[in-house]
Amino acid sequence: MEQKITINCVIGVDPGSNGGIAVFIPGQHTKALKMPKDITELRDFFAYYRENYKPVVFLEKLSVRPDDVVVQGDRAAMGKLYRVQKMMANFEHLKALIETAGIPYVLVHPGKWTAYLGLRLVRKNGPKETKQERKNRYKKFAQKNYPGINVTLWNADALNILHFGRWALVNEPKWVKANLPEREYQKLF
Repeated sequence: MEQKITINCVIGVDPGSNGGIAVFIPGQHTKALKMPKDITELRDFFAYYRENYKPVVFLEKLSVRPDDVVVQGDRAAMGKLYRVQKMMANFEHLKALIETAGIPYVLVHPGKWTAYLGLRLVRKNGPKETKQERKNRYKKFAQKNYPGINVTLWNADALNILHFGRWALVNEPKWVKANLPEREYQKLF
């Protein structure tokens, strides 16, 4: 009978160009780093953790939203559309790097991790929360859970995605298994 691999490293990834990566290894300090701009640096990062640990990655799932394509007059706002296309291409490259490194990964929608961590704010009355207000709430939550890290706006989402991943592995292993690519879940379960 094949022995089940034990996860001893959880990685949370906020894939935006201004995002970050957070790493939790039991018994060590949690780490957070800015999203590397260089593909070689990213490849080496994932290879290091694959060679030295039994990691699983929780990668925030990106998708194009209807409000990402804004029509101005008779034409779409091409600058925003270009940024969205570039962001999606970077996300696909990141996913490919994780797959190439042979690391199991779970795609997690922002609505999922924010809801499970109690960070989803739905206001029926009153002013809509600004992006800055939302990001500051996420930062405060990450500071509470990872006091040993200098939490910033660039690493707060990655830390919270990491926190969700740690929570899901303990409390929702069936959800984790169901959301791993099929070829990956046999490595972990």
